[in-house]
Amino acid sequence: MPPPRNRERDVLLLLCAVGLIGLAYLAWRAVGWFGVGLVGLLVAFLAVRIELEGNRPIGPQMTPDLHAEQYRSEAGLHHAERAHRSAERGALARAARLASLFGGGLTVIGFGLFFLL
Repeated sequence: MPPPRNRERDVLLLLCAVGLIGLAYLAWRAVGWFGVGLVGLLVAFLAVRIELEGNRPIGPQMTPDLHAEQYRSEAGLHHAERAHRSAERGALARAARLASLFGGGLTVIGFGLFFLL
C-alpha cells in the first residue's frame, strides 16, 4: 500500500485534530478543564506507548526469546522488505510524535487553566 499523498495526509491530520478537539470539548463540558487535561494525558500516554513499542511484539522482560526471534526474522529479509518495514516504523513514529505533541498541548492547557481558574 503506497503512503498517502501530501493532500491526503493533511486532510487526515485535520480530521484527527478536529476529532481530538471535539473530544476535548466533550471532556470540558462534562468535567471542566480537569477533563481536558486528562484527555491530553491519555493521548500523550498512548502516543508514547506506541512510539516505544515500535509495532513490535511486546512481553514481560523475562522473555528475551520473543525479542531475539523478532530481530532474527527481520535479519533474514531482503533489503527491500527491511526498507519497507523501516519506512513503516518511521511513519508510525512520526504520527506518534505528532499525537504526543497534541496530547502534551491539551495537558498543559487543561491543567494550566484548571489551576489558574
